[in-house]
Amino acid sequence: MLEVDHISYQAQGRTLLNDVSVQVRSGAFTAFMGANGAGKSTLLKIISGEVKAPAGTISWNGKKLGEWDLKELAKVRAILRQQYNMQMPFSSEDIIAMGRYPHFRHKMTSRCKTVIKEVAEYVGVEQFLKRNYLTLSGGEQQRVQLARVLAQVWDATATERLILLDEPVSALDIQYQHQVLALVKELTASGFTIVAVLHDLNLAMQYSDDILMLKKGNKVTFGTKEEALSEAHIYETFGVEAALHQAKGYPHSFITICPVWKRYHGMTASGLQ
Repeated sequence: MLEVDHISYQAQGRTLLNDVSVQVRSGAFTAFMGANGAGKSTLLKIISGEVKAPAGTISWNGKKLGEWDLKELAKVRAILRQQYNMQMPFSSEDIIAMGRYPHFRHKMTSRCKTVIKEVAEYVGVEQFLKRNYLTLSGGEQQRVQLARVLAQVWDATATERLILLDEPVSALDIQYQHQVLALVKELTASGFTIVAVLHDLNLAMQYSDDILMLKKGNKVTFGTKEEALSEAHIYETFGVEAALHQAKGYPHSFITICPVWKRYHGMTASGLQ
């Protein structure tokens, strides 16, 4: 379990997080959602260790982050960011191999080479292993980066593995958004714990299990996606009216946002046909 306990954070006189506490279930896909500046990415950076919070604690599997040996923590926790400004012409295989750095000292072991092949096959990029990473499309690059992240934690036991994703699909076309999130969602069936910053309400409804809604650094709600993505919580978090629709043959609801111009003309989401 990932425990976020009374986390607060300020920067340049602004409160970015205010006494936020949640318990993220192991083996679940949890999304952090909110408007720009709500504190989503800041909280993820604190969980990843990139930023240290002056108040509160983060624990993974009952152990506070500060108590972990950094090398051992790197073997169970990895992060996938929105974009990587890669300029060197590394091969995709080289990129994935970077995820194995916590596992060897001077040169890669045979186990590392096996893992690289396994994760490349899992995310469907084995055909790109010898390709120049810079020649790949945005979606292909992000899948290679996902393979790198998986290579980092591949040897850990199922319930030890924590993957953090900071807006992993916001720069991708629709097809690649679903490819990446479907792969990530599939990992939870193997015991991976996934925490992702997402902006798209419908993607969160389709792929996540639980959702933390933030507004100006404060927790609005935390619960299952059905509980969190209610019309009332969407309005409180984003300031827009929404309607939830159930489509035949789909296990989840779809969310329609009431166009702002229609609100100004007296039409609300409940009046949409």
